[in-house]
Amino acid sequence: MTTNVTCFDMAGAGDISALEHWLRSQPLDQLRRLAVFAKTEGHHSPNDFSRDLLKLKLDQLFVRLGITDRALSMLAIGSEGVGSPKGFAFADFGGIAPIADTAGAARAPGPARLALGTARSEVVPIADIGTLALVDRVADTARKAVEDAGLRTDEVRFLMIKSPLLAARHPAATPANSTMHRGRGISALGGGVALGEVDRNRLTEASIARDLSIYARHVQGITGAEITQIEVIAMGNRPGAGGDLRIATTHTRDILDQRSIRALLASEGFQFDAFGELLDGHRIEALIAKTMVAEDNLVRGSRTIVYTSSWAPESHIRAAASGVLGSLLGHLRFFVSADSVHQAPEGGGVTTVVFRDPARGTASD
Repeated sequence: MTTNVTCFDMAGAGDISALEHWLRSQPLDQLRRLAVFAKTEGHHSPNDFSRDLLKLKLDQLFVRLGITDRALSMLAIGSEGVGSPKGFAFADFGGIAPIADTAGAARAPGPARLALGTARSEVVPIADIGTLALVDRVADTARKAVEDAGLRTDEVRFLMIKSPLLAARHPAATPANSTMHRGRGISALGGGVALGEVDRNRLTEASIARDLSIYARHVQGITGAEITQIEVIAMGNRPGAGGDLRIATTHTRDILDQRSIRALLASEGFQFDAFGELLDGHRIEALIAKTMVAEDNLVRGSRTIVYTSSWAPESHIRAAASGVLGSLLGHLRFFVSADSVHQAPEGGGVTTVVFRDPARGTASD
């Protein structure tokens, strides 16, 4: 079981030529799972169909290559600032090693390397969308993705979860089942329950997207009206997995926080010069981040207009975060989304880094 990764640029919302070229160079007869993350340009409004176009193009590609049953994509709009339109493809090849049982059975020998798993639920009943019942469905689907990766829950470093919600125009739409903020929170809470990071007994209908003291550590949650099933991608470091990729995750304190990411990178052997410049940022293959501004509109004591301007708050946040991340990494191989509700302490965020690390073999977070 070895996971390969590529970062591909897109000339437009439907341009996946670079991804197709890479996939055709891979041994697809040995492909077990493919996970594609992509950010395309588009505005934050209901009549933006750039994500729909990209999904159509990807689905058509998966059919042409005969990998539909093994491929899953997580797509988002919003490339404001220097958020370059691009995607990341993670391809897992080969079999899967058995998971150690609770008695501590021996794992496969070798350093801990990146392992990948995916899962989809059955179609979610409309009555469950926006409710605690959906949190439980998300948790069940997340557990299946973790199992598919051959990981124990303590080895998981990243769950990307997308759950369905209703479009505001749907006849059954309510504020509870058509609000993206609540939908993202449900995705995050379900993942946190699956990993044992969120106490299910603390959750009520009223606490969703309101009690921000409840949050996961290794989950990024998104939502969308274009899906009817829960989709989960699980990644972690598993002993005996092949390749030279590893993954690590940290919380950030706020949208300006580079220090927490620098500390994570330093703990994984990255080098900085005397002025704090990252010297080996080329080793970072992908950075996937969720961030937000606290609901009081303040960042480090100063008032912002993130929630009071005519622009969507997500557009403000993605634009600002792109500059913070780009200046740290020295390149644009990142995927940044807004609204880290239940994914980090209030006003904070969560950042996951996938990097090449041929020498080290132990996890640090």
